[in-house]
Amino acid sequence: MRALILLPVCLALWGCQSITRYSGDNFEVGAGGIQAFDDDNKACGIVADEAVSYDVRMAGSTSYERNRAYNRVYARCMTARGHRPRPYYVNFLPAR
Repeated sequence: MRALILLPVCLALWGCQSITRYSGDNFEVGAGGIQAFDDDNKACGIVADEAVSYDVRMAGSTSYERNRAYNRVYARCMTARGHRPRPYYVNFLPAR
């Protein structure tokens, strides 16, 4: 009986360990157009990867904490370059 209760709990906790990393799908194209958006997406991804990889405080952290740090840096970079975050529900609406 305990195994039946523990299995879903363990699976739920394991699923919480990973969150998705932000990408260009989470932001709207700014005034610079699609080419500038693609360039900014690549540049911000590199900046966020480097920030997480070279931060000594991240050495002993979980993948969840590293993903959250990546998302903070990526979002700050994209917002600074003029791209607004896309509302959450827009990603799930069917294309028109």
